[in-house]
Amino acid sequence: MNTLHLLDRPDLGSTAWWQDVAAVGTPLRRGRTDGDVELAFLWRGTACAAVCIDVYSHTPHPVTQRTHLQRVGTTDVWLWRTALPADWRGSYFLLPLAPGQQAPDERAAVRRWWIDLMERQASADPLNPLPPHGTGWGVPLSPLLLAEAPVHDAWRDAPDTDGVTAQRWRSDRLDTARDVWRLRTGPDDAAPALVLLLDGQYWARQMPIAGALRRLTAQGVLPPAVYVLVDAVNPALRGQELPCNEAFWLAVREELLTQVYPYAIDPRRTVVAGQSYGGLAALYAALRWPDCFGCALSQSGSFWWPEPDRSEGDGWLAQQVRAGLGGGARIRALLEVGCYETEMTGVNRAMAGALADAGHAVEYRQVRGGHDWICWRDGLLDGLARLLNDTTTQQELEP
Repeated sequence: MNTLHLLDRPDLGSTAWWQDVAAVGTPLRRGRTDGDVELAFLWRGTACAAVCIDVYSHTPHPVTQRTHLQRVGTTDVWLWRTALPADWRGSYFLLPLAPGQQAPDERAAVRRWWIDLMERQASADPLNPLPPHGTGWGVPLSPLLLAEAPVHDAWRDAPDTDGVTAQRWRSDRLDTARDVWRLRTGPDDAAPALVLLLDGQYWARQMPIAGALRRLTAQGVLPPAVYVLVDAVNPALRGQELPCNEAFWLAVREELLTQVYPYAIDPRRTVVAGQSYGGLAALYAALRWPDCFGCALSQSGSFWWPEPDRSEGDGWLAQQVRAGLGGGARIRALLEVGCYETEMTGVNRAMAGALADAGHAVEYRQVRGGHDWICWRDGLLDGLARLLNDTTTQQELEP
């Protein structure tokens, strides 16, 4: 598909031109001879002083360097061009800035400034024909799926929330209250597997996963299971509870599981799954309480923690494994990281190496993708199928 030719029209910015852009959808695109795809992102407006774009795992982190669209002459067209691999899948948002909304100088202040603007003014691309989704906290995102991007078949149907029940979990240990969602798949005649999904607010609201799980269960890809989606409440609390927090997991074990899973726990059929901080938390839970959480699915795990500048070698959790954490049991773990997460691949590989050296059953894989929910949704389904169906003790490390 070549829609980039619209930029060559002499009536660029006219009403007719915008109508034609809307008809083909954005970003505009054209294949290149090297196999990549040239892309043009657009924004329409005259009142804004600037327009930023954040393409996850492609543009620089906005706290260190903002990426701006450029206004085309005196038209209402704002434009930014780039190129991406033909199998790119990911998310992006646009953020128009009003006059006077310049970034402060100090780095910590820039972070607060950007987060505040993002929460109030970020926009999905209004001309992107694909349905928008959001971050875990509802910041709107547009999907970017190029022609060769993989899409799991279970996501091709419209998402739904049939069979999901919500309840309020009030934790005495944590002194918090949060939403928890529960889904039971398959027949009720046997004890099901148990799956805990961290950042449950995302999988319940932004990218409803219930329909995909039911379809895969009906097809025999997944066994019957109880899925428990745990709300992270807000970014600040998430940043406290998910990075290797013993109190959080004691509350989950002693308070939550007794409310949502009325069966004996079989650690071989219990999976904790999470992304980023959630990936770190999932593995920590399995290593710390293998009698309860025998399987961990970590996607883009933040194994740099607690050192933000670490991109290679053993982080804190890997060091604990080498010192004996989890040594009394043999957990099964799947660690997945995107090839475009250059600052994450080193620590994820090191974490996988520490697990393998300690005798755990670990699979490590790099996938074509970035630090992005659109990538994680496919890996989550595939990873659950592998962990819930494969009870062997394989150890796989890419060379």
